[in-house]
Amino acid sequence: MKLCTVWGEMSSDSAADQYPTVNVCDDCFKADDGDEDSQIVSHEGKYDPAYGEECHFCGKTEEEEREGA
Repeated sequence: MKLCTVWGEMSSDSAADQYPTVNVCDDCFKADDGDEDSQIVSHEGKYDPAYGEECHFCGKTEEEEREGA
């Protein structure tokens, strides 16, 4: 899992809502190919449980990813 900044609610007044920081599993990170439709803005580092225990996009948990599920 990776910690990423993603596109959020752009009509919000809060930058945290416009560009939330979330955990993204490796599969979803690879699937986001970086073209103009990319949902990931930037890669911030490795998985951080403070941002939740699931992938923002598919819901896979960090434990499931470690186990190869």
